[in-house]
Amino acid sequence: MRTIAAYTLGCKVNQYDTEGVLSLFAKRGYNIVPFNEKADVYIINTCTVTAESDKKSRQMIRRAKEKNPDGLVCVMGCYTQTAATEVKDLGADVIVGTAGRDKIIDLVDEFEIDKKPKVRITEPDLFEDLPVTYHEKTRAYIKIEDGCENFCAYCKIPYSRGKIRSRSPRSVLDEVKRLRDLGVKEVVFTGIHVGYYGKDLSGWNLARILRESLKTQDIRIRLSSLDPHEVDDEIIELLDHPRFCRHLHIPLQSGTDKILKKMNRNYDTEYYRNIINRLKQYQPLGLTTDIIVGFPGETTEDFKKTYDFVEEMGFTKLHVFPFSRRENTAAYDMPLQVLKKEKTNRVKELISLGSKMMLDYLSSQIGRSAQVVVEQETLINGKRYYTGTSEDYIKVFIDNPCTGLVNVRLEKVFENGMLGILAETV
Repeated sequence: MRTIAAYTLGCKVNQYDTEGVLSLFAKRGYNIVPFNEKADVYIINTCTVTAESDKKSRQMIRRAKEKNPDGLVCVMGCYTQTAATEVKDLGADVIVGTAGRDKIIDLVDEFEIDKKPKVRITEPDLFEDLPVTYHEKTRAYIKIEDGCENFCAYCKIPYSRGKIRSRSPRSVLDEVKRLRDLGVKEVVFTGIHVGYYGKDLSGWNLARILRESLKTQDIRIRLSSLDPHEVDDEIIELLDHPRFCRHLHIPLQSGTDKILKKMNRNYDTEYYRNIINRLKQYQPLGLTTDIIVGFPGETTEDFKKTYDFVEEMGFTKLHVFPFSRRENTAAYDMPLQVLKKEKTNRVKELISLGSKMMLDYLSSQIGRSAQVVVEQETLINGKRYYTGTSEDYIKVFIDNPCTGLVNVRLEKVFENGMLGILAETV
C-alpha cells in the first residue's frame, strides 16, 4: 500500500484543506503516515503571512526531499500562489496554489507517467468543496468561507486567496451532521474572513448558518475568528445558546488609532472597547486576540498605549507577532520602519503581559463546572492525563480515563491550563 504524509503551516483553513486533500488520497487507497516517516508522497501546505512563514515553507519542502529522495513532493497553499517559481526551484514535483487542490491527486498520476513537474496556479474564483471523509478526532474544522477583500496594509493574503467565496449552506449543514455521526463533539467554523460568510449568497449571513447548524443535536460549535465590526447583535445573542462555545477571537492588531488607521483596519479603539464591554456581560467567556507590534511609525509611546489598552481589555490569551514586511503590500515601503531588536523587545513585553492575563483568568475559574471535549492523552512527569478544550477555550487536564464530551470541575491552574476533576460524561 502506498503511503502519504502531510505537513501544514499557517491557519486553521490550511489544516482543513490538508485534511480534505488527504481524504482524496485515502479514498484512492493511500495509507496516511506521520510526516517524520518515510512516505511515497509528501504534501506540504504552505503559508505566506510572514517572512518566517515563507522560510518555514521552504524548510519543509527540503525536509521532505531529504526524507525520501525518491518520494513525490506536492506543495500547495498561499506561498505557492505567490512564489511558484521559487517552489519549483526547490524541487517540488507537483505545485498547486490556493485553488485546484482537488486536482492534486490527478497531477500526481500525471507526474508518475512522464516524471515532469506539474504546476497549476490559477486565480481563485469558486469555493472548493473538499469535505473530510475520514475523521478520528473529537474536534474538527469546517471551512465555510474562503478569500478576503480587506487589504490590510500589512497582509498578502487577499492576493493569494482571492475574493470572498462562501460555501453553500447545504454543504455546511451536511458536513456538520456527517461529522456528528462520526463521533465529533465540536466543530470549529473557519475561513479566511469567516465573518463575511454569506456576502455572496442571497439571504444568508454568518449568524444564520450558525443558527441552522446548531439545530444539529449533540455537537457544539465554535468560531475561529471575527473582526470587531462583525460582532453584531445576532452573533452576541448566540452566546446564550448552550452549544455555541463562549469563546471569541477578535483581532485587535494595535491599541492606538493612529496605527490602526495606517494598517487600514476599519475600526478604532473606542469601537473595539464598546464591543468587548458588551461581551464581558457573558461569563465565563474566552476572549483571545492578535497583536502586531513594530508596525512602521509605531513609536515607544504608541506601543505603551497598545500595552495599556490590551491590559484594559483583559484578554484571556494573546497571539503576538512582530511586523513582517511583505512585498506588494502598502506597508512594505512605509517610512519609519522599526528596528528588529525593538520589535523583539516589544513582542516579549506583550507575551509576558498575555501570560499574566491568562493566569488571572484561569485563577478566576477555579471551582466552576465546565464541559470539555477530550482530544488526546498526554504524559506529564510519567503520569497520564486526558486533555481537551472547555467551551471558553481553556486547555483542561483530566487524570481519569474519559472520552467524548465530559463535565468537569476546574480544580486548579495546571501546566498551561487547568486540572479538571471528572464529574460525568455528557
